[in-house]
Amino acid sequence: MSLLTKLSPKGVLWIVLYNIFVLSACTEAPKRTSHHTEGIIASHAIDTSALNHLLEQRIFSESVSQFFVGKTDTVDKLEIFKKVYAAKKCLWIEKQGIKPIGSDLLKVLADLQYDGINIERYQLSELESLSKQIEKEATDEILFSFETLLTDAFLKASRDMVLGYTVNANKEIKNKNDSMFNEVDVLKLALENENMSESFRLMQPQHPWYRKFRKEYIRLSQMKMSESFPTIHPIKDSLAIGDSSVQIALLRKRLFRDIQLPEDTSSAIWKEDVKEGLERFQYLHQLKVTGKPDTATIHKLNASIETKLKSLALNMERMRWLQHDFRQPYIWVAIPKMEMEYVEKDSIAFQMRVVIGRPSRATPALDASILNVVLSPPWNVPPTIMKEEVIPGIARRGGAYLARRGLKAYDRRGRVVHASAINARNYRNFSIGQAPGYRSSLGEVKFNMPNPWAIYMHDTPHREDFVKSYRAYSSGCVRVHKPKEFATFLLRDSINYSYQKIDSICKLRKTIFVPINRQIDVHFVYLTNAVDSAGNIMYLKDVYKWD
Repeated sequence: MSLLTKLSPKGVLWIVLYNIFVLSACTEAPKRTSHHTEGIIASHAIDTSALNHLLEQRIFSESVSQFFVGKTDTVDKLEIFKKVYAAKKCLWIEKQGIKPIGSDLLKVLADLQYDGINIERYQLSELESLSKQIEKEATDEILFSFETLLTDAFLKASRDMVLGYTVNANKEIKNKNDSMFNEVDVLKLALENENMSESFRLMQPQHPWYRKFRKEYIRLSQMKMSESFPTIHPIKDSLAIGDSSVQIALLRKRLFRDIQLPEDTSSAIWKEDVKEGLERFQYLHQLKVTGKPDTATIHKLNASIETKLKSLALNMERMRWLQHDFRQPYIWVAIPKMEMEYVEKDSIAFQMRVVIGRPSRATPALDASILNVVLSPPWNVPPTIMKEEVIPGIARRGGAYLARRGLKAYDRRGRVVHASAINARNYRNFSIGQAPGYRSSLGEVKFNMPNPWAIYMHDTPHREDFVKSYRAYSSGCVRVHKPKEFATFLLRDSINYSYQKIDSICKLRKTIFVPINRQIDVHFVYLTNAVDSAGNIMYLKDVYKWD
């Protein structure tokens, strides 16, 4: 169950954050009266009236150069601050010093380091320095600087958390809420909520992988500060039970650091527990599972904690690019993991291996919805494949190339034409297709999901690919391991489409479109970290070099 369904009707903070932050459309936010952070007490009472007057003078004056003591003097930032301080009152400071909610925000900003964000984006060192000065001598300039810097930090951090802060150079999927995000409304709502920790937690991506990544980031960060590990040197492959070596002792410690196996970290003897630990490590790093300390495995074991932290930080940022709460049920295709999950009621109801696009024909990250299931689908060769594969094939072998692949060429009136009539100059005047059947490039089942890339999921005659650990072989679409089983699962509410019925329809080689009568969203995501079924963090190959 998502947090949204757990909240009361007045749980407006969540509703606003995930309905494009339109505060005006919502009712009053709930009050959170308990604080885990105390305010910072000043050495003497603060004249908040004087501070409010200074805020009004600087922010609402004609001179932009006076604003923010010269640190930020853009017109856009000034207009935002005018909205924030429309009431002409300070947000974070009271007569006694810094409000508890201000201290809470300082702690939250510091904790954003565990979201993989460089917290100096928020001038945290300067804020902490100013807060210490407020304890001793709260001059108007110090108070003004702290007040406006903390507001600026919230505005920047909330945008970073909801939309991400890096440039999406690889054209991966981008959060659709960008143009509609309003950090001023989010700030107002968080202040009403009176709990910054809770507010920022709700701004985080709500997919369970994000929480797993963040938890692992915290664990590794703490380990980085307290431990150092010597390099493991190559160990002979032909190890036998009972062999001993200093390197085996190091291997045990390193394995435990990464996967908490084996439990015995002091022995220098090669036992079954070390082999099992290596197999688990190899699986979690997309290596060939041998249980042997081969060169590739030793290389991964010697990877620094910093390397793993960078990977987790990158993929948490990618998750911030996505929508933050996924309507269930949904299909989650993790491209580098090369697997698909069907998620319903917060559980994985169906899972299978997939084949993704090869690096030269990368499967795009996308959002779509299942429209229908096509039984015995025909295949019309897409223009890109026509240009890059079929036309060169015709040039080499003529009609034999089409015949070998079960393809036929048609003119614009639907008449069959000979391959010799088609070349690189005129191929757009023709279509080339493949009749339905289990040997068709689409196999016997296709899952339609309209999107700008004309990408879909489908069966394949190349069943041998699913036993391989590396499965990036398609022309961009996603080939699924259990197409008929998945079609049966999607159509399980209908008595007309049992597995046997679907199988018999496919044998007729007659194309049938079966509509999906409920909303099932599809999300193709490019994440080089993942979570396995046991909850372990995986470090995957950057198959498209997008990292």
